[in-house]
Amino acid sequence: MLDSPLTRVGETQAAKLGQHLSDVNLDIIYSSSSRRAVNTSRIVNSYQETRCNVRTEDDLREIGLGEWEGMKHLEVSRLYPSLQHIYFNDPENFEPVGEGETLLQVKNRAINVLERVLLEENGKNILLVTHTAVVKILMAYFDGRPFSSLWEPPRVRPASLCHVSISDGGNEIIKYADTAHLRGYHMH
Repeated sequence: MLDSPLTRVGETQAAKLGQHLSDVNLDIIYSSSSRRAVNTSRIVNSYQETRCNVRTEDDLREIGLGEWEGMKHLEVSRLYPSLQHIYFNDPENFEPVGEGETLLQVKNRAINVLERVLLEENGKNILLVTHTAVVKILMAYFDGRPFSSLWEPPRVRPASLCHVSISDGGNEIIKYADTAHLRGYHMH
């Protein structure tokens, strides 16, 4: 799996996110172990009045897409049109070409981390820093969305923010893929 670094644009977006979250007292950050997620976590944490621990989790990494790794969207649609259709329209049945993961495998590992973190960090302000497929899976979990509808809007963009309030009475999605903190900044 590719582990691309955080770009200059990504650094700026992470800083905007960090500024936006500066008035939230985070108790802990759980980050994907990918370099760009860890760097995003560090940047966001640098805006906290009191720095918190950042724990890395391999199981929050982005989906391993096998042969698709490093390909542009248009190249995938040209080389694997039917498989790409399955990925977006029938995610339960997606099987990668070559070494990779199914979306159901990603779901299992991501939900396992989420449930463990929620148990261990009950009542705390937790930030999870992860990637698009994992965010969509976690938000479908909170939303009760069927897995077949995984890719329905909203679209998850880099440095977007999802906010879920969890209580004994259940959970409430307050923000889903919000980018208000990035306004005025050209996103690529």
